[in-house]
Amino acid sequence: MEYNQNAFEFLPKAKGNKRRALLVEGGGMKGAFSGGVLYSWTRLFDANYFDLVVGVSSGACSAAYFVASHNPEPIQSERAVKVWYKDLSGKQMISLLNPFRGKTLLNQEYLIDFIFRKKVRLESEKLERKGVPHFAVAVSNLQTHSLEYIKATSANIFDLLKAATSLPIATRGKHKLNGKFYSDAAILNPLPIQDLIAAGYNEIVVVMNSPIQQISSRISRLTSFFAFPKHRTVRRMMRKFHHLHFNFGRDLATKPPEGVKIITVAPDVALPVSLTTTIRTKLYKTVLLGIQKGEEAFEKFQASSKRKMTRK
Repeated sequence: MEYNQNAFEFLPKAKGNKRRALLVEGGGMKGAFSGGVLYSWTRLFDANYFDLVVGVSSGACSAAYFVASHNPEPIQSERAVKVWYKDLSGKQMISLLNPFRGKTLLNQEYLIDFIFRKKVRLESEKLERKGVPHFAVAVSNLQTHSLEYIKATSANIFDLLKAATSLPIATRGKHKLNGKFYSDAAILNPLPIQDLIAAGYNEIVVVMNSPIQQISSRISRLTSFFAFPKHRTVRRMMRKFHHLHFNFGRDLATKPPEGVKIITVAPDVALPVSLTTTIRTKLYKTVLLGIQKGEEAFEKFQASSKRKMTRK
């Protein structure tokens, strides 16, 4: 039972001067923070500032809007960030009553099929446009018990987001894509900075949805059992690897190897929301914190970047 140390092979290799990557962490409704960060950037520069964008769990949702917002309409970008505190608040997506209605605790059909496909449509066709960075969504393959990075396209993005947001307990914990079952990447590696470095990227921006100094404890046997009652190997790997990679990723971000520059965008203290918070005022406050941190990070990019940044 070993974690796949070669997961980076699913990523495009960095070449020449194309070595800048963005990694967006997940964390359920904590993703409202990264939503605010990325919204602020859509008003300041193009997503093609990055050569590679990787989204984990709920971070993939914010990253999808960011990448697809290449030369966005301001109104569309604002609608996208409002999803976090307007469309996902209350009992619209997360409700203890959902199981009694034949739905999962976290209603993915509402999130992906209604919000992303219709109400605040993710313009998936823009993922195919020239100049858009390679956008990969990290997922856990439940058959090989390993992490994969699947390139998002207009054809697979909605199924891919369902796989990425298949949180154990809150959903069915899996989604079928191309004949294989996938789950949230965070069960194996919530912060795979090392994979980006192994693929050759030496300028990495990491958006974290919790303070960089936060430490994760080992997942309990009871939690892992409820997460994957029929998958003994997966729950054992979840207990073994989740906290190790969470903590290792944060340590790596503060002490990167020689020749690698990492800029971390994270809240200074714990956010006012948890994994399942649906209180609108708290989600709104979290988005505002993200916008503030995103604007501060932009100043760092300008100061250190050798590549011209395009302002909207």
